[in-house]
Amino acid sequence: MKFLAIMGHEETRPQVRDLFRKFDVLMFSTMSIKGCFCDKGITSQPWWPSDKGVGSYSSMCFAVLEDHKADDIIEELKRNPIAPEPGFPARAFLMNVEQMA
Repeated sequence: MKFLAIMGHEETRPQVRDLFRKFDVLMFSTMSIKGCFCDKGITSQPWWPSDKGVGSYSSMCFAVLEDHKADDIIEELKRNPIAPEPGFPARAFLMNVEQMA
């Protein structure tokens, strides 16, 4: 089993929901996030444009799903990024689920 989280601009949430549906994955939950680069002592991260101005409103959708479906969704995002702006595509984070209770 995998834990898949997809984070992007708030307006990408419907597209992320559609992506989960396309692969027959029940989205576990979604949350709104206000991202910012608040800690001046930390250097910027090359994979996330967090150092560009004031915070932006984002959302994160996540699910626990079978390995092959998680891999298929990641590959789909690589082929067809969900991005309201070319420089800020939705990002997917994939983690192993070792146990569930």
